[in-house]
Amino acid sequence: MARPYLLSLVFVLAVMAGLSLLPDMRKSETGTEVAVFRPAATRLTNSNLVDMLIGLQLATPILRVEWENSLLTVEFKVNAAKGLPVEWTRDVEQLLRLSFVKMENVNRVLIRYAVPADKAALPSNAGKAREGQAGLADSSVKSQLLLAADIRRTDSWLASLGELGSADPLHDEIWRERLRLSNTSEWTKWYGPVPTYSTRPAAE
Repeated sequence: MARPYLLSLVFVLAVMAGLSLLPDMRKSETGTEVAVFRPAATRLTNSNLVDMLIGLQLATPILRVEWENSLLTVEFKVNAAKGLPVEWTRDVEQLLRLSFVKMENVNRVLIRYAVPADKAALPSNAGKAREGQAGLADSSVKSQLLLAADIRRTDSWLASLGELGSADPLHDEIWRERLRLSNTSEWTKWYGPVPTYSTRPAAE
């Protein structure tokens, strides 16, 4: 009798294991059951970092990436003559969604926008004395930082992350604070001071 009992036990365990692999069944608005898959949280590593970023299909080229101790740093390449691409906020949203929604071990993201060293010459309107050198760049100079953002997993506003893609964080003071956005002196040289506005409701 022991052998049939063991066979039955193995069969039951196999069925239970199979059921655990099936998706949850949830009721839709129409009352029908729909499958809901729950993907396991993924950990970012040096091995999968490149593939993860490529999978985002970001519109802005990446100059440099660093991953260390739960800190992800991504430096984007800026065409100084054109400024930030119109898709830059959607790129940031996708990067933050990857870091804080899909990954479980990213606690902080530093985002930088910079002009490559070979394109870092000042614009012609920065002074006629530099006009003759406007097309030259010192190859020994590192990329010139224009804009930086600092976002942490503990930021409460991440609950509204879906709004970032259509926001104006460069000028909106609320979004500037959320992203801890800062412009450098290099930004001012190229584009001048950043005019800002507030969308906070007026105090009663």
